[in-house]
Amino acid sequence: MWYELRDRSLPSSEGHAVLPRPPGTVREWRLADMCTGCGDCVAVCPKAIVALDKEVLPVVTAIDACGRCGLCADVCTRGAIELTKETRLGLERILKGDGLGQRAG
Repeated sequence: MWYELRDRSLPSSEGHAVLPRPPGTVREWRLADMCTGCGDCVAVCPKAIVALDKEVLPVVTAIDACGRCGLCADVCTRGAIELTKETRLGLERILKGDGLGQRAG
């Protein structure tokens, strides 16, 4: 439900479904200015479900599989993905060694 309130939860102007952004992603109107498309969030995702869309901005390809671990926010040097209360807790679990399972793929 967290992503239903975000800008990308709405259909695009072309009528195609739009994938949700990672938890903690800034609002859509700020994202294009802040995200460099470096792909660090893609590389660090333990479940390999973060990808870059055609605009070279992060999306989550399987929202139900997202563990909200906060790793994508942790590696984002531009602040395009920020830690939230929920992802901070996920990151703390990882740092304690609880992990979120094997990387897919």
